Amino acid sequence: MKKLRFYLVAFMLAFLTMPILQSCLDSSDSSYPDSLLAIGTLEIIEGREYFFNLDDGDKMYPSDTTYIHNYELVDGQRVFVQFLPLEEDKPGYEYNVKLIQLQNILTKDIIPLTEETVDSIGNDRINVGNLWIAGKFLNIEHQFYHSNNPDKKHMLNLVINKTSEAPAPEDDYINLEFRHNAFNDEQREPSWGVASFRLDEIADQLEGKKGLKILVNSIYDGKRTYTVELNKKK
Repeated sequence: MKKLRFYLVAFMLAFLTMPILQSCLDSSDSSYPDSLLAIGTLEIIEGREYFFNLDDGDKMYPSDTTYIHNYELVDGQRVFVQFLPLEEDKPGYEYNVKLIQLQNILTKDIIPLTEETVDSIGNDRINVGNLWIAGKFLNIEHQFYHSNNPDKKHMLNLVINKTSEAPAPEDDYINLEFRHNAFNDEQREPSWGVASFRLDEIADQLEGKKGLKILVNSIYDGKRTYTVELNKKK
């Protein structure tokens, strides 16, 4: 089996310090002290058989799914994967693993922002940490404040601004906006998460571009623009 890369370990150590992820993936369970965490895209082979395309391009096959119950398989779903590596190789895959837990990542399409949808999409404050492109997805690590009331849902979207206030098009970059609607929820506690957005909607527009510019209404600094460079294949 291919030796696990350091990024998996570093990824787990960094993200397991976040309270919201600890509640979803309880790696502190002493039963699995050696478990690792990765992000990938679930791909269905046929029937109930599936694998994960990891963000570095490697493939992970779950030979042992004993601990996974009542999980709905959705082709193309982005997922946090908690796992234990197995020693036996699986031909065609870099990693052969035993799954411990799966936690879905918010996975959405990019949508248009119009005069009619401005209010419903919202523009409440939200912080952005890391942004990266993996395969056909733009991934955004984010943080916002909430009341910790399970009945209060927040909404996140990545939009193409088509209103009269849209920025002028640029030659080298596609302009997008990361929008948050808190639905008037009280801002008491911070929460952390990752959202993944399919780039299919703008695939044609990305031809010949250097990357993306993402406008965000941040919590502390107001409007900020983040630049994400495209991964050019040599």
